[in-house]
Amino acid sequence: MLEPQRMNREAGGEPPTAETAPLLLHPPQPEPSPAARGSPEISDEEVEAASAACCRICLESETDPGDELISPCMCKGTQQFVHRSCLDHWRSVKEGSAFSHCTTCKARFHLRVVFMEDDLCRRLKFRLFVARDVFLVFLAIQAAIGAIGFMAYLLDKDGKFRNSFTDDWDRFLSKHPLPFYYCVGVVVFFVLVGFFGLMVHCSSFNNADPCLAGCRNCCYGWGILDCLPASMEACFAFVVIFVIIFAILGIAYGFFAATVAIQRIWQRHYHILAKMELTKAS
Repeated sequence: MLEPQRMNREAGGEPPTAETAPLLLHPPQPEPSPAARGSPEISDEEVEAASAACCRICLESETDPGDELISPCMCKGTQQFVHRSCLDHWRSVKEGSAFSHCTTCKARFHLRVVFMEDDLCRRLKFRLFVARDVFLVFLAIQAAIGAIGFMAYLLDKDGKFRNSFTDDWDRFLSKHPLPFYYCVGVVVFFVLVGFFGLMVHCSSFNNADPCLAGCRNCCYGWGILDCLPASMEACFAFVVIFVIIFAILGIAYGFFAATVAIQRIWQRHYHILAKMELTKAS
């Protein structure tokens, strides 16, 4: 290929550009910029991330029709994608701002309200959830009463305290100790509720009020015990009066606490039901 180049020079012609550099068959191209060189790698990473995307809640990559993976916020990496149904369930049961904002990046969701018809199944599920929580609270109270009754049984293994009561049902208490110790557990439970309820009630008042100084003093008023007779009958009568008063207070405070607890349970499940309807979660 060098020979044609020499002949052209002898003829006085101007050699073409390709002939002056016969080993460079193509003209030199400009070197690509670093951004241009990195673009194929970035696209490959994006493709790989898209192919390996999984839900950040259930950690599954499979999608059902109508339940695709979405990226609802500014999170990146493994926190970027989530199933629509998983996100709706999370928004419906999570307290705070999780209904309208991402709990990780705090970005606001773009919401669209869809009005749904009244669903009998949802209302029935709501009532079942309320009944379940109330039943669990009832079981917890019964467990506490049973524990107190069992402790009373351990303290009265020989049955002297149980047999000290006379009844007209052919010694019903001595033959059936289980109802007796259960009743003891109920009485002690309400006495404790009344005692601690009275303490909480007194401590909730204004500390600067001088009229309540005696109520906050644990030893205030106990000097009256010095005036009581030292006989066992008088002490027993005083203990009975003490138990009756605090048991009545315990019933009152227990009724109030049960009302507040049922109201809180009702409100909690009602808010969850409302959010589930807004998010169309099942």
